Amino acid sequence: MSGSTVKNDLQKGYEEKKEVVKRALQNALSSIHVVPDNWTSPNCLGVIGFTVQFVTEDHGLQSLVVRIKELEGQHSGENMAEAIMEFIREYGIASKVGYFMMDNATNMNTMIDKISDDLEHEFDVFYDPLPHRLRCVGHIICLAVMEFLLGKRPLTTGFYSGPSEEEVENWRKRGEIGKLHNIVVYITWTPQRLQTFTTLSDGLRLRRDNDTRWNSWYKMVEWALRPKIRQAVTIFCAQEPALQDDTLTQPDWLTLAEIHKFLEPFYDATVANEGIGDSISDVLPTMDYLLHHIEAAKTATTLPHLATMMETAWAKLADYYELTEDSPVYSAATVLNPSLKWAYMERTWEDKLEWIEKAKERVGQLWRETYKSTSSCPILRPSPPQDCTTKRLNGYKMWMKEQKSTIFNKDDDEYEVYCREPVMTVSDPLKWWLEPAQRRRFPNLSLMAIDILSIPPMSTETERLFSKAKLTVSDVRGSMNIDTLNLVECLRSWDRSALILPSDCCYVDQAGDHTTQDS
Repeated sequence: MSGSTVKNDLQKGYEEKKEVVKRALQNALSSIHVVPDNWTSPNCLGVIGFTVQFVTEDHGLQSLVVRIKELEGQHSGENMAEAIMEFIREYGIASKVGYFMMDNATNMNTMIDKISDDLEHEFDVFYDPLPHRLRCVGHIICLAVMEFLLGKRPLTTGFYSGPSEEEVENWRKRGEIGKLHNIVVYITWTPQRLQTFTTLSDGLRLRRDNDTRWNSWYKMVEWALRPKIRQAVTIFCAQEPALQDDTLTQPDWLTLAEIHKFLEPFYDATVANEGIGDSISDVLPTMDYLLHHIEAAKTATTLPHLATMMETAWAKLADYYELTEDSPVYSAATVLNPSLKWAYMERTWEDKLEWIEKAKERVGQLWRETYKSTSSCPILRPSPPQDCTTKRLNGYKMWMKEQKSTIFNKDDDEYEVYCREPVMTVSDPLKWWLEPAQRRRFPNLSLMAIDILSIPPMSTETERLFSKAKLTVSDVRGSMNIDTLNLVECLRSWDRSALILPSDCCYVDQAGDHTTQDS
């Protein structure tokens, strides 16, 4: 099978399934939330990639890859905005654009400002950029942890020609974590050193930190604390004159154990928010949890330098907590989680009543101006008559079910009624709002809840897109262009979604094996 044949087949499959995706987006029950990010491919092409998340009537929450596009010139906000506007025009969803979940780069601010202008000028759609610009909680956690570990991070941890004496000394000044970094880099720098180490560690290898993922530092420390690894590190350092100044003492190991314990809640919080079905309603509780954890750890530690490091992490996290006030959806998402409601904030912020009042004002304004209808809430329609061959339903139970579903007066405000009701245990708030009972009882509020609770808390899906794309552009496909990569990754995502029937899948993973270098 030739490369051109495969590409033609991919193009044909893409065009057919694109129509299915387009209809799903245009008819979505929720707004279309966009998760963009920048990436440099293994063959050195600068691209923007983005996924979308939304809810359909038939298939519930969906997350799809919709575009990988090469950017001409810099990764500027204007260039990124044009790539996204091209998608919006092509799919006909200008009136359904929802929230943008992004990292904290300043070019993202420029991008959403430009999209706002384009939506208004081209489609007469008013789109306020500030409340729609949301920040990935995983990226916020990363910034706080890296502030704790490395401060301003003057050095790189990536691949380069080798650490200079000055760089090694600067890492050493970071304390125990810097000394461990020096040891790991030294051991893993040559195959011979690594072979010597694995002989000492019974075949176990070290984990190395990197620039982009804070949890690589967590894993490096966690792995080093394993008894066999720790013993091997101690023996190796004793045999290497170059590592004498980085040798970890018993107090150093105790400090590393305390650092590991401090980082563990950050790791747990990241994992808890990175799934497709995880909810933005957990963002404020996640940040509250971590701020409380930092305060408790700072009080408990007996090491002044660790207390200072913890204070810098707290300050960074607090800065981004304050930025959540730019958008009312964080508070709204928390309130629209039946397991939390306002009770959560009233308990967590009990000494900050002005925060609660401000949040209530903004969420109420969002409800009134965007979702509340002046029409009365509809009464449940009677159930259709049952076939005489089916089992007769209990009339009293049916009547009571309807009474419970319409217990408030038709003139009552849906949002106020919902807020007055007690908190209940719900494992998946979005699924709860998608249930017919809630949608019939709260016809307008349920739309608000579905819109907001379908926003992802993190940009994980776009990061996963780039991880898969990196494997697609392997050494044997080094000349693959971005258009072909876009076909492959979109089809991979679409074929695995509920929108495409299994019989219609094109098995893009296998097809990609035949894609030639020039595709």
